[in-house]
Amino acid sequence: MKKIIITGATSFLGRNVINGLLKDDCLIYALCRPNSSSVEFLPENKKLNIVYGSLADMEAVLTDIKKANVFIHFAWDGSGRQGRADEIVQNKNAEYAVKALEIAKKLGCNKFIFPGSQAEYGIRQDIMRETDICKPVSAYGKAKLLFQELAEKENNLKDITLIHLRIFSVYGFGDRTGTLVDSCINTFNSGNKIELGPCKQYWNFLYIDDFVYVIRKFVEENVCGGVYNIASDDTRILRAFVDEIWKLSNKSGRYIYGSDSFNPEGVPNLKPDISELLGVIGKSYSFTSFEQGITGIMRKKGIN
Repeated sequence: MKKIIITGATSFLGRNVINGLLKDDCLIYALCRPNSSSVEFLPENKKLNIVYGSLADMEAVLTDIKKANVFIHFAWDGSGRQGRADEIVQNKNAEYAVKALEIAKKLGCNKFIFPGSQAEYGIRQDIMRETDICKPVSAYGKAKLLFQELAEKENNLKDITLIHLRIFSVYGFGDRTGTLVDSCINTFNSGNKIELGPCKQYWNFLYIDDFVYVIRKFVEENVCGGVYNIASDDTRILRAFVDEIWKLSNKSGRYIYGSDSFNPEGVPNLKPDISELLGVIGKSYSFTSFEQGITGIMRKKGIN
């Protein structure tokens, strides 16, 4: 039975991954903030152990775990729009991530899975490949890339495989409120009106169930360390996704396209190359269609 440590366990990604891994032969140690109200969203399961602590005292709270196989480090402060521009917070995150890597090595983990971001690439118009030179704009993107640079120094990766996931845009039921998908679904089915940005850039959405499958494969399979773009095979102009949400809704709401609003990362065009990812999950893998994903979310929200 694999022993897996997961930080950021109550996050949207964390709790969904936990539910997925519990279906496998895994014993999970979930690091949660003390007094976290989100712990209630984690399932009760004999294979799930809740460990309370913060990023600052990870080493102390994990002392009772003598050995583990995989360390998944989802915890990251300041992931909202304002926090992404805070250099102090973001650089501290990179330091915590390096500390987590050190702990993983002490526990004998053979894999360290780190959720990076498409923000590491910076503002691009062309296809994004893992071998490209990164020029991040925001403090958030710079800190994600900084961790990779720090991890590769001073023999930090000896005896452990670092899997750096450049995540593009994951969506699904239970994601934080205020995302584009969440706002559109709520507005289009409630008779309200929303003003969006131009939505003329390219975008790529990956359904949460597919993301969980990806993580399970990285945990299970003997994969090479390195950077992997985590996205679906569906890249389109963002307006096409918005229009599809409206068509799938009850059409009681309205929307208009407006002008650009401030974004600390500029206006990204998401055109991921997923060849490396397909090498792990299989070229024939069938991603959840956007229609299936949106329909599933609305069903769970009780929207007919």
